[in-house]
Amino acid sequence: MTERPFALLTQEHCPACDRLERMLAGPLRGQYAAQIEVVHRQQHPSAFEALAAAHSLRATPALLHRPSGQVLAAPTGLGEVQRFFALERVAAGEPLGQLR
Repeated sequence: MTERPFALLTQEHCPACDRLERMLAGPLRGQYAAQIEVVHRQQHPSAFEALAAAHSLRATPALLHRPSGQVLAAPTGLGEVQRFFALERVAAGEPLGQLR
């Protein structure tokens, strides 16, 4: 299996993590689910710690675009999440005018 372009760092007892997960499933209708690897602090502690250390992350939730190394820390709005996911389309060479 190829590595997914995005990683979502999350953990238990994190209201902001729950909110982001609901946003991804609800308003975004799961359209990015196949592109995201969920790295849960309690379920995958070594993978979580490795990514957090490599990208200087100190809070959850965080979205990581692996090809560019860009991080969206503690996203709160639908628009900023959609723009962040557009990074993969830009990386694939899709013209900016066609981004939705």
